[in-house]
Amino acid sequence: MTGLAAHTGNALAPLLVVLMFVVLGGLLVARWKVSATRIARGREPREQQLSRLAARLDGRERVSIRTVELGVTEADIRWVAHSRGYGLIKHSFGSYYEFVRVPGRP
Repeated sequence: MTGLAAHTGNALAPLLVVLMFVVLGGLLVARWKVSATRIARGREPREQQLSRLAARLDGRERVSIRTVELGVTEADIRWVAHSRGYGLIKHSFGSYYEFVRVPGRP
C-alpha cells in the first residue's frame, strides 16, 4: 500500500514542474511586454508624450511614471508638471518621476 502512495506522488511531481515553468514563463513574457511598451512610449513624438503626461496629471495627489516612458527633456517635464499644479521629484534609484500636487496651485 505504501508503494502505491509513493508512486502516485512521484507521478504528480513532473506535472507540477511543468506547470511551474509555464507560469514562470508567462510572468516573464508579461514583464517583457510591459518593458517593451514603456520603451516604445519613450520614442513617441515630443508633443504626443507631453499630452499623455498632461492627461496623467489629472488632479490626483501623487502620480509616478517610469523615466523610460518619457523621452523628453526634464525641462519639458517640469514645465508640464508646473502648469498642472504639480511638483516634480526625480528618483534616480528607482528610475521614476514622482509628481506631487502642490497646495495652492491651480
